[in-house]
Amino acid sequence: MSFLVVANFKSNFTHSQVESWLAQVKPQEGMVIAPAYPHLSLFNGFVLATQDVSPFPKGSYTGAVNAEQLKEIGVSYGIVGHSERRRYFHETAIDVANKVKELLAVGITPLVCMDESDVTAQFATLDSTYIDQCIYCYEPAGGLGGSVTAPLEQISAVQKQIGQFVTEARFIYGGSVDPNNLVSLLSLNLSGVLTATASLNPDKYLSMVKVSHGV
Repeated sequence: MSFLVVANFKSNFTHSQVESWLAQVKPQEGMVIAPAYPHLSLFNGFVLATQDVSPFPKGSYTGAVNAEQLKEIGVSYGIVGHSERRRYFHETAIDVANKVKELLAVGITPLVCMDESDVTAQFATLDSTYIDQCIYCYEPAGGLGGSVTAPLEQISAVQKQIGQFVTEARFIYGGSVDPNNLVSLLSLNLSGVLTATASLNPDKYLSMVKVSHGV
């Protein structure tokens, strides 16, 4: 699997701002874009991720977007358990596990986010029959939105912690990743990175993709 540089746009960008970004960025290997729901259809040719998904199947759940609907428009990955969802929307480990099941049922790969304090509780809710089908993202508590990543030793320790529950886990890191600190992260055995603020800048995002692929 190619090294993934996942761009989480969060609740940013208008339609015109997305078009401006797209005028400067063309699809390349390793790019995964997670725009807001209204903008998913604008990213033709890109590998898509969703920032969230309903924990329920299709049905009478007003305001929810289910996994089948996302699969239908070409979504390949689904971010679940993001620290902001846990913190601001009070999502529990069980909520995250239900979202994982919904995504996998339609063939979307879950990107399961967690910090150290989430690991044990989260794996207690995940079924051992499908945990090896997920990608796990370490988001250090309080490590978002800045320019300094967690120490490499800390990232490795969490990777080992997750490895106690799933062998040969695909593991990515998210937390203040930018073109300047990505180089040091490449010394770790990562499958990719989850970027946010830096990915909103087309030049910075392109730089991270190039660095991650040795260009």
